[in-house]
Amino acid sequence: MDGLIHEYVIVVLDQTLPSTMNQGGSIPFSKSTANLLDVAAFQLVRTGRVECFYDTCTSPGKGNFANLKRSDRLMAIDLLERLEIPLVSLPEPFTNNPGLTQSMKNTLTQLTLFGYYSEWTGYGATRLDRPDCRCIEYFPIGWTQTNYPGPAFGYRNMRGFY
Repeated sequence: MDGLIHEYVIVVLDQTLPSTMNQGGSIPFSKSTANLLDVAAFQLVRTGRVECFYDTCTSPGKGNFANLKRSDRLMAIDLLERLEIPLVSLPEPFTNNPGLTQSMKNTLTQLTLFGYYSEWTGYGATRLDRPDCRCIEYFPIGWTQTNYPGPAFGYRNMRGFY
């Protein structure tokens, strides 16, 4: 089952972090982050550490980062963390912002894990609704793997202890 964790990451990035303004309007933070990853992928290919991108003709609409092999994607992210990319070439708001650029590795890792082990994979068709309108449709895969029994509404285990 595809947990659609990428949607979770996009939703959280766009709802919790500010959009970037440019001449065409505002750019969602998830799009800025995708552009950041594409620049890192391009730089990785340029350094000669990887041979080339997958065939972009078979993957239309995907950027440089998405067309890398999984192991190469990790190397591209590592370039960002080590700041081995000209900071002036990065998209806004990452341009000349080494702290934000480096912190995105941890942010993306944490959001991926949060999405996987949270109730996100159980929301089904309601996952993109407002948080107060979502409902669990399936038992989340992360809950199954960790033997979490799920919410126990009205559970009073510690009642009486102060």
